Amino acid sequence: MEKRNLTFTILSAIGIILILFGHLDLDAATFGGLFPYYSYHVMIFVFIAGYFHKPEDTGHVGRFVIHKVKRLLLPYYIWNIIYGLAAQMLRARGFEFVEALNLYNIFIAPFVGGHQFGLNAAAWFVPALFLLELCDIIARWSGELIYSIFNAGHHKEKGSIYGTSLEWIYMLLYLLVGMTAVYLARRGSVYDIYKIPGRLMLMAPSLQFGRLYRTRLESYDITPSIIYFPLLFIMNLILATAHGGLAYSTVWVTGFSGTVLTPFITTLTGIALWLRIAKILCKLFENEKTNAHDITMQGDKTGIRHKPSITYRFVYAIGTHTYDIMLHHLTAFMIIKAIYRLISAHTGLCSDFDMTAYLSDVYYTYVPNGMEGYKWVYLAAGIILPFMIGCIRRQHNENTDDKAWRSGL
Repeated sequence: MEKRNLTFTILSAIGIILILFGHLDLDAATFGGLFPYYSYHVMIFVFIAGYFHKPEDTGHVGRFVIHKVKRLLLPYYIWNIIYGLAAQMLRARGFEFVEALNLYNIFIAPFVGGHQFGLNAAAWFVPALFLLELCDIIARWSGELIYSIFNAGHHKEKGSIYGTSLEWIYMLLYLLVGMTAVYLARRGSVYDIYKIPGRLMLMAPSLQFGRLYRTRLESYDITPSIIYFPLLFIMNLILATAHGGLAYSTVWVTGFSGTVLTPFITTLTGIALWLRIAKILCKLFENEKTNAHDITMQGDKTGIRHKPSITYRFVYAIGTHTYDIMLHHLTAFMIIKAIYRLISAHTGLCSDFDMTAYLSDVYYTYVPNGMEGYKWVYLAAGIILPFMIGCIRRQHNENTDDKAWRSGL
């Protein structure tokens, strides 16, 4: 795997773990609240999607859409139906966070809210990203068409905007679109069906930033870490002091503090922080693969076989199963809660289990006696169970590069 791909595999692993941290309200990597998960963790995946944008897709919009439907929407809809059936059993048992199984909740609700069946609520991101990339490819195609018209006779090839200085124009336009979403949300204009365009507008700058980073900025990302990290921390410290909480909700397009530009600055600093950490880990793993190996004797020949460490294999496995973890980790959390529920019902233990919250809030996380350390049990389950589901899903496909997610999700 190329270095940058390994780096982004690690970044994907970090991103999905931060998603789980956020859903568990596990304050393990916010650095004292300076980098709240909800100020950037969803945008990490939007950034990755932009980074892996293929310029040749701009000239084949139809093929691009079909590819995304097969890679993103089809698996999502299959699981949405499965979770819809499971939701009906939960409704019969008194669970309130699930809705009825009908055509609207199967096909339309995923784009409007994405929380229709509870256990797959975290996967709202899949249809949202599909729409975002669809809008983006149309915008890119339109830009290429206008560009070719104005440059007629100069033998400009299609796709010539990609990687040029005009990417900065797209960045500015997408940023203005995102800032408009923040402005409208503060006015109370982003609600119900309007959350669809609001959400896409909010995510658009991160998509273009991923493309801009790869084409124009990556080669300049060489600031020494001893300077790089303090600058990021100082920037967020100033923002947090001036504006208070920096977290916001991407899915509901709410919770913005500071100016209309503040959410995008905190998104940028959060992505920059973990991207640099991913690069450092990538270098460590590559050094490890170079220096640590097994020497095996086969007759008169000596063979050298590189053996990746358990840490490397663990991180790589997470980074290549982010789609599965995003889709199924709340189910794993629910299984853990169900076990606590049984213990509470049939023993004298876990007496502080909140049955009302259990039935009404899919994000309710019970920990015995309020001990936060038990949340790591949820974290482990939220990784292991989806990983197992993903392995079963991939038995017919030997490709473990997670193209469905890495190239568009």
